[in-house]
Amino acid sequence: MRREIRSQAQLRDICLRTLKECDGFEQVDEILIQARDAHAGGANWSLVGFRPRVANTALRAARDTISELQQFYELDAKDAAAAETRSRRSL
Repeated sequence: MRREIRSQAQLRDICLRTLKECDGFEQVDEILIQARDAHAGGANWSLVGFRPRVANTALRAARDTISELQQFYELDAKDAAAAETRSRRSL
C-alpha cells in the first residue's frame, strides 16, 4: 500500500484530530512527531510526545490507531531531512 505524503504540520494535525477520538487523549492539544529511518517498508516517523501527558493505559489502547496512521501517512522527505539536521545541531 502506498502512503500519502504529508508535511510535518499536516501530519501533526491529522494525528491530533484522530487521537482526540481515543479514550484518554481528549485533552491532548499538542503532539511531537519525530522523523526516523524507515526500515523494511516501515513508517518514517513516530509519535514521541503528547501534551498534556497521557496515561500509559491510554497510550497502549491507542497503539492500533497510531499504527494505522503510520501505515496511511508518510512524512515528507524535506521535513524529515530538516528534522534530522536540527537534531544533529543540538548534539
